[in-house]
Amino acid sequence: MGHAIPKMQEINVFEKVTAEQRPNWHLYVDAIYKANPNAKNLGGEVLSKLLSVGNQGGFRYKGKTESPQLVALFTSGEDMYWRDDLDSSLGIFLYYGDQKTPGKDLHNTKLKGNLILKHVFDYACSDNPDIRKKVPPIFVFKKVHGRDIKFLGLAVPGIQGKPQKDWLTAVWGSDRNGNRFLNYKSFFTILDTAKGCEAEKDESGISLAWLTDIEAGKAYDSKYVPSEWKKYIDRKKFLSLTAFRETYVKSKDEQLPDSRDTEKVAMLQTLHDYFIEKDRGYSFEQFARFVVEQLDENVVTVDVTRPFKDGGIDGIGTYRVFGTGTQSVLVDFYLQAKCFNPFSTAVGVKDTARLISRIKDRQFGIMVTTSYVHQQAYQELLDDGHPIVLVTGRTIINLIFEQFEIRTVKALKEWLEREFS
Repeated sequence: MGHAIPKMQEINVFEKVTAEQRPNWHLYVDAIYKANPNAKNLGGEVLSKLLSVGNQGGFRYKGKTESPQLVALFTSGEDMYWRDDLDSSLGIFLYYGDQKTPGKDLHNTKLKGNLILKHVFDYACSDNPDIRKKVPPIFVFKKVHGRDIKFLGLAVPGIQGKPQKDWLTAVWGSDRNGNRFLNYKSFFTILDTAKGCEAEKDESGISLAWLTDIEAGKAYDSKYVPSEWKKYIDRKKFLSLTAFRETYVKSKDEQLPDSRDTEKVAMLQTLHDYFIEKDRGYSFEQFARFVVEQLDENVVTVDVTRPFKDGGIDGIGTYRVFGTGTQSVLVDFYLQAKCFNPFSTAVGVKDTARLISRIKDRQFGIMVTTSYVHQQAYQELLDDGHPIVLVTGRTIINLIFEQFEIRTVKALKEWLEREFS
């Protein structure tokens, strides 16, 4: 059952959790709720058994479209074009809507997900206490494997301290054929539920007994309502679930595109070959500068210097601390670019040592490479605490793939010829 989670980390959900059983069940962050492996078709589906919602789609809810009682956001993480993402260090969940068909209205979707997003964020932006109480509890789940799911947490619309206009925005996308459509891009905050609720103090799990009160229209007044969710509704300062991310040596596989994603692998090789064939990689300096500027809007300038015999291409840049609306401070950084074959040549100790020596009195350094950083070099950077940002093949291709929607080798070649000729 739910209380076994500290030891088991996995919970079987083979039958529907009845209203009488709900007090014995809890939702724990990052717990895996396992489906019946022997069930056929949708018989092994878990969300419908846990939350009594529908058994299909990424957007499932109870109640009416304009005022849902609760919402279950389910992400498979498999849509490479519209990839939902959880930043666990900040407790922020990025979720894309369900309108991906050219020629259709933004809110005209089968599951009414985008319409519900609109209503939910409208309620969240209101100053009227009664309207804010219409914000439904939002439970976020992610597919693990098969029909097993992981609970990512209890979410609320928006980001504390950020402008409301940025919480929910309509963005343009295109399909494989270049046909365009509008979809929603939304941000949610995952709450820190460790303090529990009135009925269960310091119980980090969310009791499914809350569902019974939610269904009765008493989500806010329930003794099982998590304290941080109630603070959010009351417009009080609440705690988001932020997690310290340990610094560790990333493996070669983690620094390069997933080998199963053959298109991304081919794109990275194409990127390397383009600059090597063009001028032995010297013009990769301009691309490295472009990548750095795209990854962080606080990069102000990058002045690239002459190429060196070892294949390293250096630059000096300035980085803005705080935004333009205040008296910002500019700090210097050093850029080094390595156009190495991504699957045969690693950035080694000699390369990172050279960057360290060139930082001198500057605040930090950035290494941009089409390849990966060797384990020994990576470990030494961490052990000695050198302020160096590593931008490797995976990051570069993900930037091209997701931000610029370049998703084929052919499209990449055309883009490179156009932008970096």
